[in-house]
Amino acid sequence: MAYETMAPGVYVKEITQAGPIAGVSSTVTAFLGTPATLPPTSEFGVPFPVTTWTAYVAKYGAYKSGLSLPYAVKGFFDNGGGFAYIVPIADATGLDPALDRLTRYPDVSMVCLPGTVTVASQAKVLGHCDAMGDRFAILDGVQDPNPVNPQSPLLTQRAGLDSASGLGALYWPWLVIADPAAPDARLTVPPSGHVAGIMARCDDTVGVHRAPANEAVRGALDLDYQLNDTEHGQLNHAGVNAIRRFPGGPPLVWGARTLTTNTNWRYVNVRRLVCYLEDSIKQGVRWAVFQPNNLALWRGLERTITEFLTRIWQAGGLFGATAKEAFYVSITEALNPPDVRARGEVVIEIGLAPSRPAEFVELRIGLWDGGASISER
Repeated sequence: MAYETMAPGVYVKEITQAGPIAGVSSTVTAFLGTPATLPPTSEFGVPFPVTTWTAYVAKYGAYKSGLSLPYAVKGFFDNGGGFAYIVPIADATGLDPALDRLTRYPDVSMVCLPGTVTVASQAKVLGHCDAMGDRFAILDGVQDPNPVNPQSPLLTQRAGLDSASGLGALYWPWLVIADPAAPDARLTVPPSGHVAGIMARCDDTVGVHRAPANEAVRGALDLDYQLNDTEHGQLNHAGVNAIRRFPGGPPLVWGARTLTTNTNWRYVNVRRLVCYLEDSIKQGVRWAVFQPNNLALWRGLERTITEFLTRIWQAGGLFGATAKEAFYVSITEALNPPDVRARGEVVIEIGLAPSRPAEFVELRIGLWDGGASISER
């Protein structure tokens, strides 16, 4: 407001504190593992940020036989990842303090433990993600020459992993890549880092609501095991996400299920979408903290959240012909009675109808002798 040509006096300028909600990042990935160049003891378990493979090599060295971390980080950046925290650990004994330190990094959205396939260690990562409530574990299946045998190590591993809130997924088989030290040779590496990159790529190009499946695994030449449809069906039913290679094509991620029996959280993209929405809304309405808890505040919160969810619906993240069919936002006196307001609380109820992946596409093909269409017969 310009005052140069106005009469002397007192003027009021209202400032609207409720701005549009900006979506948080959903692609920041934490990698826990052993690098080729070990850092000082004081740096073990301490997350170190990198934005390129070159930056990783400068800090931790490149490849080393027997280590999975470098190949996972390279696969992450090759497949579309843009920002990662490297959390160096010497062995499984360093996992607990590393995960504890990681709780202090709220921007982490995905967690990988490349190459570590013991249920005890993977369960700790799942537990960490469940406790945080807003990050997703991407885990590697154990190498298995017979994955659907009743005594299969892969199915035994899967049976020992469960996330009640669906904040984790298991991927199999391992990938065959060119050996960086001898391009004519081949190496087998775990898929988690590559999958994390694919998730980041899908988030950046379409949105977190896009299922990270039917996507090429860049850098993978082949697979350690070639599944057939029957085997794949059994693994999919068990909640193991397969990587397949079909005739004439590259390896593709061909599954999007989480490690839970809760059907609400069955799909990777649905679970990650809700995490993204929760984090974005929490961050986007911080302006409301310490404001007078009255109807004006409630209406401001309702408008802000509705505008954000409308954008998500328009982008295809929520299902419904109209915004009202896709979501609702309710801040009422029934949700906020006097005793709730007296405690300084505001209760907001949000209902969502997420878009689920078309996991099975049924084709009905009929043959007829030409002439009239089927509807005319």
